[in-house]
Amino acid sequence: MHPSFYRVPDALITENPHRMIHRIDSSRFNQYGTLLPDLKVTDLLETAQKLTAIPQEGNVYVASLPELEALAETASLQSYFNGQNIQVGYCNGRNISINGAEYHKSPELFIAVTDCLQFLTPFNQLKDFRAVHTNAAELFYFPKGSVALIKEKVLHLAPLCVHQEGFKSIIVLPKGTNEPLDTGIVHNPENDEDKLLFKQNKWMLAHPDRIQLTSQGVTVGLEGENLSIRPMH
Repeated sequence: MHPSFYRVPDALITENPHRMIHRIDSSRFNQYGTLLPDLKVTDLLETAQKLTAIPQEGNVYVASLPELEALAETASLQSYFNGQNIQVGYCNGRNISINGAEYHKSPELFIAVTDCLQFLTPFNQLKDFRAVHTNAAELFYFPKGSVALIKEKVLHLAPLCVHQEGFKSIIVLPKGTNEPLDTGIVHNPENDEDKLLFKQNKWMLAHPDRIQLTSQGVTVGLEGENLSIRPMH
């Protein structure tokens, strides 16, 4: 990709003078993930654009979409997950705030179907599996068509809007990730990390303002301002 492809739009910077927005082709991104500019995802992008919708409000996450998983391009993605079976789904929405932080003990392949933003935070900022402060989060711009392999344990959550009409993205993870935990699972009371295990391969903290998460029993632990952005007009 030409360097101009990753350039943060001036209008987005103008709308968010209070936020530093980083490029994903910068050295700043290296601690969070790896760009895959040569990975062929044309059919995945076209299919997701055609078959998935942006909700009128909030976000929608579908862990597995058969039409995406059936594409020939999907076969090449498994190599990024140590041979594990994978699921290819999507996250679309109108999110504009950080709201919480989750991590997986696996990479996550992120494909921006539209322009997106993401708050990313290093795992070492999670203190004793109890709290992480939003001032440790960094904001990155993912242009439409960009592909990145986010490293395991990087703290993140749903993408954020660049445009008023919302965002679309493809999410590739090991099969079963984000599915409900087995009802018989026993948490070790002496293991603080166990308290964050919310779904399969999903450890999570919520900002206290994010009632949609705290009402589901997500541990409150994202401290500081619930960082937000202003989409471009």
